[in-house]
Amino acid sequence: RRALPIDKAMEVVAGQSGISYDPRVVELLHKHYREWESRSRATPIELGRLSTGVRIERGHAPAAGFEAGRSAAASSLQPAVFLSTIAAARQEAQVLFELSQDLVTSLALNEMLSVVSVRLKKLIPFDTFAVYLNRDGLLAPEFVVGDDHRLFSALRIPLGQGLAGWVAENRKPIVNGNPSVEPGYLNDATKFSVLRSALAVPLEGSTRLLGTLVVYSAERDLFTQDHLRILLAISSKLGQSIENSLKYQRAEDNSVTDYLTGLPNARSLFLRLEEQVGHCRKHNRPLAVAVCDLDGFKSVNDHLGHVEGNRLLQSVAVKLRESCREQDYVARMGGDEFVVLLPEVTPDMSASVIQRLKLATEEAGRLVCGGRLVSLSAGLAFVPEHGFEQERLLAEADRQMYRAKEANRSAMDPPEPFAASLARFERILQVH
Repeated sequence: RRALPIDKAMEVVAGQSGISYDPRVVELLHKHYREWESRSRATPIELGRLSTGVRIERGHAPAAGFEAGRSAAASSLQPAVFLSTIAAARQEAQVLFELSQDLVTSLALNEMLSVVSVRLKKLIPFDTFAVYLNRDGLLAPEFVVGDDHRLFSALRIPLGQGLAGWVAENRKPIVNGNPSVEPGYLNDATKFSVLRSALAVPLEGSTRLLGTLVVYSAERDLFTQDHLRILLAISSKLGQSIENSLKYQRAEDNSVTDYLTGLPNARSLFLRLEEQVGHCRKHNRPLAVAVCDLDGFKSVNDHLGHVEGNRLLQSVAVKLRESCREQDYVARMGGDEFVVLLPEVTPDMSASVIQRLKLATEEAGRLVCGGRLVSLSAGLAFVPEHGFEQERLLAEADRQMYRAKEANRSAMDPPEPFAASLARFERILQVH
C-alpha cells in the first residue's frame, strides 16, 4: 500500500481521535505536524552501509553485583546484569507477597509450615527446612522436611545449647553455622549427616520466644547476607502466624478434651460413638460400651480435699488408658464417671474387661491415697445386642453400672476402714 500524504494522514488521525488515539496527542500533532515535517526535510538522514572492518576484542567478564567505582553510564553498558537483578527482585517480591498471604489465611500449623518451606526454597537454596518450638525450655522439632529429616526430627535441644538453642536464647541469627553442634548429634557416630552449613533465625511471638527457624545445606558456607535478609523479612510474620495457630489448636483441643484429665470429653465421646456405631452397622462388627463410676470418691473429696480428689481422677484416667488396648477409647463424662468404647468386645468377654478396669482403678487409688479408698462399678452395653442408638447404648450401660454398684455394696468384702486408710495417707505425706 502507498503512504498517504501528510495532510490526508492527519485527517485520518483526527477522525480516530478519542477512539484509537488520545485526543491530547492528536491535538498536539495537529498544531505542529507541518513544522516538524519541514524540519525533517531540512536535515535529511544519511544512510550508509554497516562497516565490517571493525575488530572487537573480548574483554574480561565483570564481577558479580555492582563493580566499585562504576558510573551509572558505564553500568548501563551491562543490561544483562540489570535485567537479572530486576527479575530476581521481582521474583523475591512476588514470593514474599504470596508467603504473607499464606501466613494470614492459614491456621493449620503443619500445613502452613509446609507451604512456607516450598515457597522459601524459590529464594534460598536449602536442603533441609526445620522449625523448632520452645516446649518448657526445650526446642522440639515441630516441622522438618528434606535431607536427614528423621535425624533432626529426633532432636530435643535445650535453650542456649547448640546452634538452634543459642539463636533462641540470644535472639540473634547465625549465618553458615555448623549443624553438627546440635545436642544429641555432636560426636555421635550413629548420627551422620552430609549437611555442612545452616542459617538460623529466632521466631518470636507478641510476648514470648516461640522457637527457631533453621535451613540447612550440604554445601559449606552457602548462605549469604541476602539469604539472611529474606529469612528475617518473613520471621516476624511467621512468628505471629505460628502463635495464632497454636492458640487456635489449643482452643480446638479444649473443645474436645477434658481440662483436668486430658481425656476426650463428653462432646468428643458422642462424636466417636456415632462413628463407631456406624462402622459396626456397616461391617457387622461387635462393640462394647462401658460406663464406669468411682465408689468412694466423695469420701476422698470430703476428707482429703478437692486437690487430692483431682489427683485421683488424673491417676484413674492414666491407669484406665494404660489398661486398655490401642483401639479402645477412654473418655470422661464428668465428675467421677468415665466411658470406655471397646471395639470387637462381645458379651462373653465382659467379665475379663470389667476386672481389668477395676484393677486399674484400685492401682490408681493406691498410688494417690496409699490404700483402698476407691473401687469401680462398671456396666456394659453391646452392639448389636442392644441396638445401634447412642442414647440407648449409654442408658443401658448406665443401668447396668448402677446394678453393679448395688451388688458391690452387698457382695464384696468390707473395704479397709476409711480412718485406717486416711492414717496411712497422712504417714505417706509425712515421709515425702
